[in-house]
Amino acid sequence: MSALPLDRLPAPYDNSCLYTRAHISATRPRAVKVATTVNLPDEAVQASKVLIVDDDEATIESLGAALAEKGYECIRSVTDPTAAAGVYAEYRPDIVLLDRDMPGMDGFAVMDALEDLENGSYLPVLMMIDDEDASPRIRALASPAKDIITKPIDVDELCVRMGNLLEVRLLYGRLALKEHTLESVLDYTGEAIAMFDAGDRLEFANRQYQELFRLDDAVLPGMAAADLRERTKDTFHEPDRFEAADRSVFADTSAVLEDIVETAMPAQRLLYRFSAPVLDRARARLGRIVVYRDVSKDAEIEEMKGEVLRLRAELRAEYGFDSLIGDSRAMREMFALMHSALGNDITVLVQGESGTGKELVARAIHVNSARRGGPFVAVNCAAIPETLIESELFGHERGAFTGATARRIGQFEQADGGTVLLDEIGEMNPMAQAKLLRVLQEREIQRVGGAGVIPVDVRVIAATHKDLPAAVEAGAFRDDLYYRIAVYPIPVPPLRDRSEDIPTLTDHMVRKYAASLNKPVRGVSVGALQQLMDYDWPGNVRELENVVQRGVVLTPNDLLSAEALPAHLRPQHPLAGDDDDVLHAPSAPQSPDAQPGVSLSDTEKAAIERALAVTGNNVKQAANLLKVNRTTLYRKMKRHGLAPDR
Repeated sequence: MSALPLDRLPAPYDNSCLYTRAHISATRPRAVKVATTVNLPDEAVQASKVLIVDDDEATIESLGAALAEKGYECIRSVTDPTAAAGVYAEYRPDIVLLDRDMPGMDGFAVMDALEDLENGSYLPVLMMIDDEDASPRIRALASPAKDIITKPIDVDELCVRMGNLLEVRLLYGRLALKEHTLESVLDYTGEAIAMFDAGDRLEFANRQYQELFRLDDAVLPGMAAADLRERTKDTFHEPDRFEAADRSVFADTSAVLEDIVETAMPAQRLLYRFSAPVLDRARARLGRIVVYRDVSKDAEIEEMKGEVLRLRAELRAEYGFDSLIGDSRAMREMFALMHSALGNDITVLVQGESGTGKELVARAIHVNSARRGGPFVAVNCAAIPETLIESELFGHERGAFTGATARRIGQFEQADGGTVLLDEIGEMNPMAQAKLLRVLQEREIQRVGGAGVIPVDVRVIAATHKDLPAAVEAGAFRDDLYYRIAVYPIPVPPLRDRSEDIPTLTDHMVRKYAASLNKPVRGVSVGALQQLMDYDWPGNVRELENVVQRGVVLTPNDLLSAEALPAHLRPQHPLAGDDDDVLHAPSAPQSPDAQPGVSLSDTEKAAIERALAVTGNNVKQAANLLKVNRTTLYRKMKRHGLAPDR
């Protein structure tokens, strides 16, 4: 940038590059014809900031003086065209007088740099062109310059052209302000609003709309309605229903849509959706407006909201994380693994003993993942005859085998777009294992008796209670299939490893079966709970649920008692303290310490000591001798101060 040096300017041309009418005679323009009159409002002229870009300092001086005489009071200049963009960005002029012919960087290059600064906004450039330059004139008229003027410059013409540009700029500013005001108002309506043009391309989306669908403002302008539909459909609980309705209403230019939709993310809400064509005064179609209003709390849809939310709550209660009860460390670790598997389609292997709830884990992953809108198909590989497992998984064509009287769609096709659970996958025969491996690799299936392949979009979750690495070692399970399904293992802890969850599980089950069986039971007695805590639960949660259900049926009052529990849960000998919480060793000789008058606690301690002595301090054998589980024995040893290594 090269501003005019102060020593070359008249006295009133100060550091702000200001001219006044009283000081123009000293700098008469050499290339400017000074006219006598000009009709511009003084306040508009005085408030306008002018930037002159010309490599000729004499031209700058003469132009500045002439414009000052016409009332322009704020004028800056630059003689180095490469510095013009920097001065423009700092000064933000209302109009730029730009010389076309400058060395190093011509006016068109400068204009390109200024256009980059404005980023599509109004560029107030008036380009100065030599009289004989016909080609540059045509180029200038086709450029972003708003007007051109021919040298030598007539000041009257210049002021008229400047006045026109300033008026347009003023109107543009007012329009931009109104647009900004309107957008601000729309942002505070509390509704998500989008406007599409007649070609079904997005023209405007307010802040609530962008937040609702988590959209980036940078990619919105001009986005086709079909592309936007694809990006936003997973926001809703029923994406297929949303997609069908949205496609239908855009296909019919006169259609009006009003309905209620439910969001699944980022929060569960009920939205009233309104979509209608926008017409001008001549009834010509301008485009379409789409509005979403949160009506979750509106009284007029309370009944509808309650029904939808109730159904969704039931779904979550049955198959969501809420159905997996427990706050033990083992369960928290499992929940963490499950959460990490929700945001992707990674193949999951759920491992756990029978009765631990492996299918519940698989369903919870499906229901809380992006595939929740698709089907969940559970296949029990152990329950399918070996000869039919391929047909069950992949389907068959008519006549593929004896009895195949019609085409059958397999479980993988049924699960397309959703999740397939291969339960007890360790029971699958080798041939089916090979076919399954191909499906996992290629994501396509071939029906039994069919010639072509069918692509399938499914997430695979496998479950097993078997030790698959041992099965691989024994040759009973393919190693390549194992490595394919064991990408992300989730172990489900057995109930004995999370006994601290038993009280919570029991309370939940008592309330569940008391309600379904219409029984008055509201809790569990201390003695019954202790027996439940002391048991090893080889059948895990499923066995506990069966025991509680039976107990609720047999309990006549409001507390499930120890007497209502199955006999195999009851201790073989009386317990004192907490429901007779004292052990006796039936097989061991009577301890000499167990004399009349000796406390039951001392008797129990003596029984434990004797059992340990008889078994050579083998806790497992001592527990079997005393007919209790090891957990109970360890707890009682701790109570009596008996170290486990005694």
